[in-house]
Amino acid sequence: MKKKGWLIALVITCFLVITGSLYAFLSIWYQGVFPAFMWIDDIYCTGMTVEEVNARLLEKHPYDGITVKDISGEELFISSSDIDMNYSYEPSLKQIMLNRGGFKWWKCIYKKTHLDITPTLSYDEAKLNETLQSWDALTKVDDLYAEIGKTENGYEIVTNYGYFPLMDNIFYNVCESINKLETEIDLSKTGVVEPFEHNYEDISNLLSVDYEDVVKLYDKIEALQSKELSFDLFGTEIIVDSKAISSFILTSDDLAAAYEEEKDKSGTGKGLFIAGGFEKEISPEDGLFADNGFVTDEDGNLFISESKIYEYAEQLSKEYSTAMCMDKYRKGETDKIYIGGGQKGDGSIIDKDALFKTIRGRFIGDEVVSNIVVEGTTEYNASERLGNTYIEVDMAAQHLYYYVDGFLCMDMPVVTGNVNRGRGTPTGIFQVYNKRYHTNLVGVDYVSYVNYWLGVNKGVGIHDATWRSKFGEEIYKRDGSHGCINCPLESVEQLWGVCEVGTPVILHY
Repeated sequence: MKKKGWLIALVITCFLVITGSLYAFLSIWYQGVFPAFMWIDDIYCTGMTVEEVNARLLEKHPYDGITVKDISGEELFISSSDIDMNYSYEPSLKQIMLNRGGFKWWKCIYKKTHLDITPTLSYDEAKLNETLQSWDALTKVDDLYAEIGKTENGYEIVTNYGYFPLMDNIFYNVCESINKLETEIDLSKTGVVEPFEHNYEDISNLLSVDYEDVVKLYDKIEALQSKELSFDLFGTEIIVDSKAISSFILTSDDLAAAYEEEKDKSGTGKGLFIAGGFEKEISPEDGLFADNGFVTDEDGNLFISESKIYEYAEQLSKEYSTAMCMDKYRKGETDKIYIGGGQKGDGSIIDKDALFKTIRGRFIGDEVVSNIVVEGTTEYNASERLGNTYIEVDMAAQHLYYYVDGFLCMDMPVVTGNVNRGRGTPTGIFQVYNKRYHTNLVGVDYVSYVNYWLGVNKGVGIHDATWRSKFGEEIYKRDGSHGCINCPLESVEQLWGVCEVGTPVILHY
């Protein structure tokens, strides 16, 4: 029994000696470095010094500065060097080392080994405050202004009224963001700590007092701009919005040119203006007034230029054309193609005169013209009628395009029917119905020999015109064909060689 006791004592003594030796060894081994199983901010720190871990953390979390965004949307970047900023993780790391390093390494056996850490930072608050105070976006009371300016939504009051910066609150909240190493702060969003939760004071109520004339004028402008209207053009909504209407309003800069406009009878609106709901002509003898850059009559009514309305309607009619439909078709945005029915060289699908009268009616109380689609416009399903291989003749551009499987393979300038003599090339979607080589074209007053002929619609075809030395531009208006599509010889020879009977052909202005 005594022998057994000595054996137990020996085992215990050996265990204590080994354990103590291991403890002492690891205590010495981990002197000045982090012990086993230590993770700080997802960095494995075992065997690393405070300086090494700090360098890794600074590399992982670089801080160049903060972007301050004003309520107006303006931004100011304050770099860390601007405010003499220094930050380091060493104080926190040293505290961890003090609690876990050296002879205290054993705490890692049972305590949390994945630790988060925050840096200790310092910066010159006076320089930060000076930077914020000198930022133009944070306007002072004596810098407030209000004026009527053109924006993407038409005329608006452009002002820095509305919100006055509370500099003490802004400074506090920017400091809080820097202390958290945040890279951006939006001052339009409130803070969280009272009494610094608001960065601005609402002073918009002072605008109508300090700039009463601007506010009253803007109310008149907005009354005009609010007369928006929309049309359905074959499923596409066309909106005459406040931006468009703002371009109709007569400004002081427009007045000299407006005086020179002469009234005509063609319906273009030249020389006519609308004020107070009535149509009138103007002259220098009328004694008009300038109000903050806008023209008014003696009753304070703003003027609408009818010629500017017509220019807008004309621009829309050019924009919404068959060419636009074809572009959308090739992009896969639509299958619907609209072609105007006229042969007078105007391929618009919008009746600009009807659109002009409709818009004009909004300001003088006339009955609105509901139909702005050019009479005779036809809708086609391009997928069914054209597919991906077809010939397109854009007569407004005087150009022919040949697409194969959706890719442009050939194009050439052309001369189409003489629109001024009533010989405009017909519009629509047709097919190549025959191909002829070395043939005569016979008309009432002509016989023309051509080398290559692609019949398209009755007596209208695509062919060479060796008697011409020039193609494209606006030749068709003064010296156009009898209705056919005249092409350069070499180009149409290539087209004739690859184009098959049955190929769809779309003709449009």
